Amino acid sequence: PRIDPTMAAAAAARAYDLVVWGGSGFTGRLAAEYLARRYIPGDPNSKGSSEPVRWAIAGRDRVKLESVRESIEAKHPHAKGKIDILIGTNDDPASLESVACVANTVLSFAGPFAICGAPIVDACVKCGTDYCDITGEPTFIRDNIDRHDASAKSAGVKLVSCVGYDSVPWDIGAFAVAKHFRDKGDECVGAVGHAGAARGGVSGGTIASAINLMETTPWDVLRRMGSPFFLSPAGDAAADAARSRWRTQSSWRFDEDVGRWTMPSVMAGINTKVVARSWAIDASGVYGKSFAYDESDICSGRFAAAFGTAALTAFGAALMFPPTRWLLKNHVLPKPGQGPSEALREGGFANIYVVGTGAKNGDKAVAHVEFKGADPGYKGTAALAVEAALCMALPSERAKLPEGGGCLTPATALGTTLVDRMNASENFAVDVKPVADAVIRG
Repeated sequence: PRIDPTMAAAAAARAYDLVVWGGSGFTGRLAAEYLARRYIPGDPNSKGSSEPVRWAIAGRDRVKLESVRESIEAKHPHAKGKIDILIGTNDDPASLESVACVANTVLSFAGPFAICGAPIVDACVKCGTDYCDITGEPTFIRDNIDRHDASAKSAGVKLVSCVGYDSVPWDIGAFAVAKHFRDKGDECVGAVGHAGAARGGVSGGTIASAINLMETTPWDVLRRMGSPFFLSPAGDAAADAARSRWRTQSSWRFDEDVGRWTMPSVMAGINTKVVARSWAIDASGVYGKSFAYDESDICSGRFAAAFGTAALTAFGAALMFPPTRWLLKNHVLPKPGQGPSEALREGGFANIYVVGTGAKNGDKAVAHVEFKGADPGYKGTAALAVEAALCMALPSERAKLPEGGGCLTPATALGTTLVDRMNASENFAVDVKPVADAVIRG
């Protein structure tokens, strides 16, 4: 869609800093509750921001949204009368534009994104509204790049996917460790992400997105998705030479840097693509031309790594074939909207480590991204997505961001501003230190 310059010029005077699209879904509700607790003044238990946020929840079903608002007001009485509701539907573009045009930023939780995510992106681009989402679907992101990257760049509109557990910890971790070396006058020539100790539930929405991806994506596209550069722009000869160094772990092995047995990463299919795009479109020189990235999951021992590799391979094969996919979808895996109990969400945690290697002396440093009092898939993702969105939604924060728009990544769009917000939140911590000084929890 063409960008309306009148709408874009009115951004400074919009009614809301942030609109949560898909606010009646499981994770959308958690995001709204996080906003109510932390960013509506008056909660005696909040460690909230000194800059209150003007926000609203939005979606297609007013009754469900009102139910969400009522449940939040019952739990957080200080929020009563302070949560607005906006309505829009995918079959009515004007209604979506009426939502997008009153917000500085729209944060979308409405997946599977390949099925129902595009219309709100279209509306945001037309209205000159920054946008972010929690998708982990490579085809949806690729489609947004192809359709909107050029027009969003020309308008200075930021479109940022993967601002939840997919893929902020790895993308920001790689960014943080690469910046650590750059600030020392060195260059990070390799980074390896590791998922360490964690507790949390399985996301029904994520499973639904993965199944939809398998059911609707042509085989030739699935084959191209095997490359970490599926989301990256075409490179020149020098870039192609650097890309040849990228290898994604495909079996179990012992990792000397973390001192643990590891298996292929469950999330490498999206994380490597996001980090690769960050490296490819980085305009600040954080990564350097020789940067490469890989990823694994830390295991308790050699047998666990071997068994986990076999189980992951079997699960991937089962998703590829219609009969076993149907069985998993209908009788085994959680459904969309299902999630872990509140006790598990509140008691969850995660540790992500990204080990970087410097060019000069082979020095090793590790970025540690920690989730505290939040399971990574639900509460953690909801809170993390809100903090990412507020980097763009609050004028004082957006002024700190790199200039320019387009289809960006968490690292290239939000960078140190997001790191600072994560460290200011009670649920996250990000730090970088020499590997020798780090304690790896796996």
